[in-house]
Amino acid sequence: EYSGGDYHVLDKFVRVHGEEDLVRVDEIADENPWVRTDRLVVKPDQLIKRRGKAGLVGLNLTWDQALDWVRERMNREVTVGRVTGVLETFIIEPFVPHAQEEEFYVCILNTREGEDIL
Repeated sequence: EYSGGDYHVLDKFVRVHGEEDLVRVDEIADENPWVRTDRLVVKPDQLIKRRGKAGLVGLNLTWDQALDWVRERMNREVTVGRVTGVLETFIIEPFVPHAQEEEFYVCILNTREGEDIL
């Protein structure tokens, strides 16, 4: 969010990793009550490039819909471009309606020398 000449980053996201997190969804929601009230975006935290074009982004979902979306894709092998991987880690965050031209991506690559912002 940008206001008053400053950017403010909301630290609102949930990481769902593996089947063990899918059995503790009530606990996750209790720790992050906003997931029960906000509309959500869900996507794998893997195969980063072209997730949207590959149908790997769920938009404007409820908590239950987001969990169903994850369950349908958990442990599924997916190919994006020339990379194939098994989906096991997902990010769920608030859905923010916006125009396509307002969308930006930030990718931070950790290296031995530090972090590179791509």
